Amino acid sequence: MVVTTSRRHADLFPFANVVEIPFDRHPLVGKVQYKLRCLDLEFGFRNPAFGKAFAAVVADFRPDVIHCHFGAIAPFVYVNYRLGNIPFFVSFHGYDASHKLDSARYRKMIRDLLNQKNVCPIFVSNFMHRYVEEKIGKVNTPNILYYGTDIACFTRTTRKQQKDPFIFLQVSSFMPKKGHEYTLRAYQKFLHSTSAVDTHLVLAGDGPLRSGMMQLAQQLGLDGKVDFPGHVTPAGAKKLMDEAHCFVHHSITPDNVTDREGIPNAIMEAMAMELPILSTRHAGIPELVEDGVHGYLVDERDTGAYATSMAKIIAWDYCPPCREKVTRQFERRQHARDLMEIYQKACGIHSCNG
Repeated sequence: MVVTTSRRHADLFPFANVVEIPFDRHPLVGKVQYKLRCLDLEFGFRNPAFGKAFAAVVADFRPDVIHCHFGAIAPFVYVNYRLGNIPFFVSFHGYDASHKLDSARYRKMIRDLLNQKNVCPIFVSNFMHRYVEEKIGKVNTPNILYYGTDIACFTRTTRKQQKDPFIFLQVSSFMPKKGHEYTLRAYQKFLHSTSAVDTHLVLAGDGPLRSGMMQLAQQLGLDGKVDFPGHVTPAGAKKLMDEAHCFVHHSITPDNVTDREGIPNAIMEAMAMELPILSTRHAGIPELVEDGVHGYLVDERDTGAYATSMAKIIAWDYCPPCREKVTRQFERRQHARDLMEIYQKACGIHSCNG
């Protein structure tokens, strides 16, 4: 069963057995509580009506475990519902284990949460686990569970021998941490240093920075060398990966906020398609991409090194070790089996913290 405060995009996620329990029922109170939640004040999460409705769902369904995705969402449950002996899992994915931890109030809430009996944290990378412990202290019984990708879907169907043009591809939202600015600046440097090979850069996706990146591409003199196809479906992303020769993803930690990636799913999908990767030593990415084996990694914002890596990787062919790595450690069915093992262990001992 899935419980949510607001169901969206049911056409894209046609799951059965979804229960919607609205949280902000009164518009005025909802606005006040939203502002309090933004300040990480516990009162912003208090809602007896929500707690009563959630308790009724739990009593009726009688789950073996409760699993909350995102640490920043967990207070909706634990502030309003007495967990008892049911194992309560909290998955940390990215912002909830990076820039949210800049808030002392949030750190206290997460520390108090993870010290509760039967609360079991799950991190999507070892980096994320280490960073959380740097901020709040030692975490009891941490679980590391990598994302899983659909390798049956993301399977290469074409094997181009011709590299004219050689296509660099990124598929992602246009958010600061995706590093599009540095990809464009590196690509300009690469073009100035290399003229023997015809290349093209495709930046697919949408988001608040897309128009600004289109303007930057013009300012850098990249007209005709960069495409911005906009939002793409998973099928569209696969088609672009089938046509590409290299996947780029210059992840960064933005200056104004410590928002970090977990491990980008798009890189996993590209690796399943046997594309060599150009990325950065950012967050959990080095746990997926081994420098020199699956592509190249550079330091964040190092456009010179990124341009040099572009020049080196055009000599690469498709990269079977990329798919082998994803199949071995980041495959969807294995992810589900690993998660079930974590659940079963928790149910067997009835406690994760004691």
